[in-house]
Amino acid sequence: MNKVVISFVMVLLILTASVFAGPKDIREDIKDHIKKEKGVSLEDKDIAEVNFTDLPEAVDIEKIRDTNIVIYEVNYSDKPLFVITSSSELFQEEVVPTYDTRLLLQFGSSGSTQKSDFLNMANGVQGSLEKGYVMLRDGSITGIATNLEIMNSAKGEQVEIIIYKNGEQVGFRNALNTDSVGVKVDYDIQSKGIVNFKAGDVISVYVDSDKGTSWSDVTTTIEITN
Repeated sequence: MNKVVISFVMVLLILTASVFAGPKDIREDIKDHIKKEKGVSLEDKDIAEVNFTDLPEAVDIEKIRDTNIVIYEVNYSDKPLFVITSSSELFQEEVVPTYDTRLLLQFGSSGSTQKSDFLNMANGVQGSLEKGYVMLRDGSITGIATNLEIMNSAKGEQVEIIIYKNGEQVGFRNALNTDSVGVKVDYDIQSKGIVNFKAGDVISVYVDSDKGTSWSDVTTTIEITN
């Protein structure tokens, strides 16, 4: 049985009553209280739930929400007695879902080269240790994907696509092997909260190519999650 505090008030025009902790076994709580305070034994039939569409005249409650309130009428004397209780059976808390916001930052470079260098941003401006996309909100880097073409093979070598934050490597990258010529693809994802950034941080991307390896037409996508 719930531990509740019950206040009963005899009313003629306006009802004053306390709110119970919950609806479970409320009839038993009412019967116990009446037995203790009034010395009267009640049956379940003596306690009836009140219909909100047809409230008794003795109940005068404005702006009541029947989604989480239940009123019981107790019949044991010639005067009306009512009990108000909260109802977890009727009340369903509205759960507002929260969603992460994901944005994609585009970097790239056309043409062929053998040197390591920073990629251009979508507006055509080349990134650097200082130049890049400025973050508007706090968040995390959660993915990186790259498509590029290897122009000449070099066994045992690789081309790395490295993310920089404020001019420093974040340790999250793509690695593409150069064992054969042709278009290469790599993508990596990680959980939110590992590689974090603050509003105002600058994100840029660098291609680190082993000497002698030619590459061209790079497209790199960075996923950020807020």
